[in-house]
Amino acid sequence: MSYFKEFPKVVINKQEVLDITRKVSLSSALKFSSIDYSNYSLKDGDTPEMIAHYYYDDVELAWLVLLSNDIVDPYTQWYKTQEQLEEYIKVQYETQSGTTGDVEITTYDENGVATTSTVSAVLEWTKKPTIASNIVRYQSKLTPEIQINYATYIANPTAEFEVVRIYDEEYNLNESRRTIKLVNKSYLGFIRNRFKEVINGG
Repeated sequence: MSYFKEFPKVVINKQEVLDITRKVSLSSALKFSSIDYSNYSLKDGDTPEMIAHYYYDDVELAWLVLLSNDIVDPYTQWYKTQEQLEEYIKVQYETQSGTTGDVEITTYDENGVATTSTVSAVLEWTKKPTIASNIVRYQSKLTPEIQINYATYIANPTAEFEVVRIYDEEYNLNESRRTIKLVNKSYLGFIRNRFKEVINGG
């Protein structure tokens, strides 16, 4: 079953079309039903279609893979490879960073031997430890939910709190998306029926 197959039709400008403005979350569709999930760790290059084919033997169930993980926009919310992540960061933060192109950076090994390499200026800006404009927040190392503001951090710097910069934030967010949930295959019939009912107003 493709995602839009069960969507109702409406008439617009005397033409019958699918009402694609409708949407449904898996939790609302299933209400209080107890559904079993399995965790799956995505590998670089995995797509929703590949996972649906591998796990459900049906590439058209890619919509269920996305719905199970509350993914509305797979282009921004699906797990990215390192290359895809860096390209996303370059586009997303070019304006904020005020930089373009590449820059040369020099690093030193344990013997003091220098190595010069060329990197994206935007990526370098998102990681740079000597500026404040790329800081997302200051958080507790032990309990990340505990956060303090800039003034508190400067007034009382402590090893308990760490600076989270844009690159770290995007990297960690991407890693959190690596593990996805997959609905147990035995529920497919029930889910198909409930989805059809809910999308049609049932």
